[in-house]
Amino acid sequence: MNKPTIEKLYTHRLTPWVNAFLFCVGIRGVMALGDATGIRYSNSILSVMLFILLLMLGRIVCPIFAKVDKVWKIKAYIFSTLISTALHIGAEYEFYDGVDFAKPSLYINTICLAVAMAPFVAYLWRKPRGLNVIERDENEMDKATGKTSEPKSFRSSTLFNFFYIWAIIFLFWMPVFFALYPGAFVYDATEEYVEVISRQFTMHHPLLHVLALGGIVHLFEYIGAGANLGIAVYVLLQMLVMSAALSFVVRSLQMWGVTKRYAFITVLFFSIFPLFPLYAVCTAKDGLFTVFLLVSIVSMGNIIRSTDAEKEPVSTTSMSDMVIFLVSSTLMMMLRNNGLYAYTATALIIVIVFIVDRRHRSASSNRITARLLILMALSIVLLLGSTRILKLATGATDGEHQEMLTVPIQQLARTYTYSPEAFTPDEEALLKAFIPEDYLTTYSPRISDVLKSGFDNQYYESHRALFYKLWLTIGARRPITYLNAHLGTSYGYVYPDALNNVYKGNTMNTFTYTDSSYFGFETEPPGTRESMLPALEFLIEKLSLDLFQQKCPVLSMLFAPGFVFWVFFFVLVGYVDRKNLPMMLLVLMTFATVLLGPTTLVRYVLILWYITPLYPIWIKEAERK
Repeated sequence: MNKPTIEKLYTHRLTPWVNAFLFCVGIRGVMALGDATGIRYSNSILSVMLFILLLMLGRIVCPIFAKVDKVWKIKAYIFSTLISTALHIGAEYEFYDGVDFAKPSLYINTICLAVAMAPFVAYLWRKPRGLNVIERDENEMDKATGKTSEPKSFRSSTLFNFFYIWAIIFLFWMPVFFALYPGAFVYDATEEYVEVISRQFTMHHPLLHVLALGGIVHLFEYIGAGANLGIAVYVLLQMLVMSAALSFVVRSLQMWGVTKRYAFITVLFFSIFPLFPLYAVCTAKDGLFTVFLLVSIVSMGNIIRSTDAEKEPVSTTSMSDMVIFLVSSTLMMMLRNNGLYAYTATALIIVIVFIVDRRHRSASSNRITARLLILMALSIVLLLGSTRILKLATGATDGEHQEMLTVPIQQLARTYTYSPEAFTPDEEALLKAFIPEDYLTTYSPRISDVLKSGFDNQYYESHRALFYKLWLTIGARRPITYLNAHLGTSYGYVYPDALNNVYKGNTMNTFTYTDSSYFGFETEPPGTRESMLPALEFLIEKLSLDLFQQKCPVLSMLFAPGFVFWVFFFVLVGYVDRKNLPMMLLVLMTFATVLLGPTTLVRYVLILWYITPLYPIWIKEAERK
């Protein structure tokens, strides 16, 4: 039997069987937890049914994978290894509050699943067929005039369309507003309100948001209209801003040439998918932060697309987009500190790419990149200046460091809780000088809010070197404990099956968190809930606090942070190019900063849902190249 025949036999006959078996073995580590032996899965008909299904699919996928370019094979193996690792580590942590990295089965199952998934990943990366989301190629020449034409969907649109889309989204959100009237006044809202009425401002919360939220609520209290009306007015104003931002996004996509059908689907998605109206009526800063981040990303795309390769002057469209980019970027960074970190990291990476790759790019492309970097630098200057002005105007105090030290605090506390022998008597005393024992005993694997609130900032300011020395010393002795401590507050962002019950057991004003912490839901003092649509309020409560959508197979993943992240990462790895790299980078860097945060909450990664309508466009553009 000659070599080609042997290869064909292996590819078409044997590989699908091996691949299916490896998948069934690898998935055992994800499906069989809670059963130490895994016998409930391995000794079940489910494994046979899964094997047969994968064998049938493998006969289609594996021969195609054998012909895939080596670079794409490597990318497929890297991607599948990362997601397999996330699935196995996440499953371990979800059930056991930690990962035993000494278990050989953890690595065997991870490798088996990674190898088995690679052909399917590569198959999904194949050029999409029938993905008709764009009406024309960029710079398509009009046959009658010989000039570059605008997309039909944009030519047929008027300024009225912006207000029309704005109104549609806003009106679709109104039932949720009535159901949660005067709004979901939750998370840090009460603290921000207290800062305003007490005139004691700090830099812990963004001053812009504190003054807007607390100021409006207090104003209506002052004139005798009550806090509820003040909350309602703030929420309505926020809904107007957020729906206007999403209308701008849809109009920009029309300008990029998307079909009317796709524009309609995008409007419908923004209007009815629960996360959009829920965070529009929630007073937390996350909704506004996310839409300003989204506008910044989309206007960045407008700038990249609006400068013709043959024209040096900046067009009117690109000038307006530069202003929008400047303003939205500044506001985004003013609302969350991690926005500044992500933005700065993105700018630095673009600078490096620009320096390394500038000789291989066109003059026009280099001009666009240079212009974009200037705008990003100017945004940071505006942020620093605006923040300084607000700090001086309010007399806000600084000196809180626990937010930046969330990871070290959590790591030291976990080590003290599970391995107290790692500390010498002097080191234990030093630890308790930074974090009193009453707070060390509150350590929770998935959230650091209570623990870090006891951090002694004054002692830290005068003993910074001792803190970092202690952190590094203990970390060298217990590196796995440190890794588990960090995983506890971040694994839910990359593990699709996480239940997100980080607040479980916490008692609020009107309820106690039990099985889910998906959405805050409550109206905290000084507001009171006066629902006008109690049936819808009940449905939102189920979605927010119970295992409700999580019980629906497949659809549950649409609400899972870990799932939508891997969708984004799949698009990033498979379809990135020079045009969309800056936009993708800003999303990725924002996500990266969240991994260093205090817990896993949907509100911190809303951008993964808001950015979804851009994926088909990025995929289609990559397909054309």
